[in-house]
Amino acid sequence: MTNQELNTFREALRCLSFNGTTLKKFAQKINLSPHTLYNYICGQKPSEKHYHFILYVLENEYPSALTQGKEMAQKKLTP
Repeated sequence: MTNQELNTFREALRCLSFNGTTLKKFAQKINLSPHTLYNYICGQKPSEKHYHFILYVLENEYPSALTQGKEMAQKKLTP
């Protein structure tokens, strides 16, 4: 995963609360602790397994959060 993909991933997790769920409920849904997701948002790099699984769930169940995350990550890159 590249830095851009990782930034998009983090932004998508941040956008979950604007798309019908909380980070805590999402974590329970995918059987992870909310603390783990908070760590991913704050800079910890997820394992490849967790990264791909979380991305898969986001794509299938919260595509709008993923779209918003991509937009926000792009905005942070452009000065």
